[in-house]
Amino acid sequence: MNVIKNNKGIFIVLGIILVFIIGAFVLFRTFLPSGNEYGNRLKGIEKVKISKSKISNLEKKIADRKKIKKVDIDIKGRLINILITVEDETDLDDMKDYSTEKLELFKEKELKYYDIQFYLINENAKAKHYPAIGYKHKTSDKIKWSNDD
Repeated sequence: MNVIKNNKGIFIVLGIILVFIIGAFVLFRTFLPSGNEYGNRLKGIEKVKISKSKISNLEKKIADRKKIKKVDIDIKGRLINILITVEDETDLDDMKDYSTEKLELFKEKELKYYDIQFYLINENAKAKHYPAIGYKHKTSDKIKWSNDD
């Protein structure tokens, strides 16, 4: 006990440092992600995983139309982004209908697991009504378009 009484200041400083270390540890564990950026939100993705070969096959099938210049598909977590670049003078309503038709390329379980976004981009950057973005939530049957009235 004499050691503690004689070195009170050192023990107080050590106690404060210990409290800070424990507090920092708790804060880091609470607020910093551990593992992957999605946490447990991707649970079950291995059952509906879309392979790279299927992605390239989908790109070819979607691009199989006269007015389409390029198609890129990017999957981030539970979101499928489909970027479709079309020629100038392409009718937007026609491309919206075409995008809706192409949902048939996905299996039912994929449509129920992933959200899907269509980005319709015109090669002419000044084209009227373009770009347009369509979004289909996994619980929805329809695509909602950004420029719908």
